Amino acid sequence: MRADIYSLTVSVMRYFFVAAIIYILIRIVYHSINEYNELRRVKDWIEKGYAKHIEFLPPYDTNENGFILVKTNLIGRSRKCDICIDDKSVKRKHAIIFEKRGDVFIKRKGLARIKINGEQMTNRLEELLDGDLVQLGRVKFYYRVKRTSFREEAEHE
Repeated sequence: MRADIYSLTVSVMRYFFVAAIIYILIRIVYHSINEYNELRRVKDWIEKGYAKHIEFLPPYDTNENGFILVKTNLIGRSRKCDICIDDKSVKRKHAIIFEKRGDVFIKRKGLARIKINGEQMTNRLEELLDGDLVQLGRVKFYYRVKRTSFREEAEHE
């Protein structure tokens, strides 16, 4: 009787661990494919001569050409964010800028305060238009659909 229970337990554990390993491998492949598609999309934008950028205003303009946005961009003070802003007025995870069906939106995280063109964001989600001035805490940046020369971007890499 004990041998049967032990044998059953061992079999269940074996299948559980095999299933867990397969699940992890599938997630790794899934994320790798998504990352590859993101990079391909940005390369396509640049090759076509435009890309979606954010350009910080002084004193945060550390990147002269601004940051090229990908499909989803987490902005905040945390080092885990896609765009890290070292300013105490910005929350650790302040906002997400993402693209959906060709339009770009900003979504605040939690109770974070965001101003667009000087007006407090009232909804949790707002569409960004070319030239909008966005303020997270004391940090300001412009959202732009910017013409970019592919050769210039290739030289920076």
